[in-house]
Amino acid sequence: MAQPVRFQSLTNPLVELASADTRKNAADLLCPRDACRSVIFRKNTATLVKRDGNKITLPKSVLPEGADLLDTDENITDFWCLTSMMDFDNIGFSKPVGSIKFLSCADCDIGPIGYHDTASKPEEFLISIRRVRYRF
Repeated sequence: MAQPVRFQSLTNPLVELASADTRKNAADLLCPRDACRSVIFRKNTATLVKRDGNKITLPKSVLPEGADLLDTDENITDFWCLTSMMDFDNIGFSKPVGSIKFLSCADCDIGPIGYHDTASKPEEFLISIRRVRYRF
């Protein structure tokens, strides 16, 4: 099986990660933590979307000091969008902060890797394309 890669290591990530015709994910999405092998969701499950990065700012992750795993751009706009929580293989949900539930790895609890706004209609579960690893 191929080794997981990070968004930051890809030459042209937006082209490599999504199929040109369907905008679906071209790889399995994995937990961002190297020691965790949890699959967040499988290839062809989610659609690449742009969302207003000012709507929600994901809080700083609880990754170990010096871990260069997450994006530093506060204006996150590219997300994998799922419309049902049942489409995830493994995902954890925080308690709501207002109408927002933050998403994390269900196995090791690292996160947040995305969010779900319980007030949004239709339902959307959004995973930051920069906060996960990919296995092609």
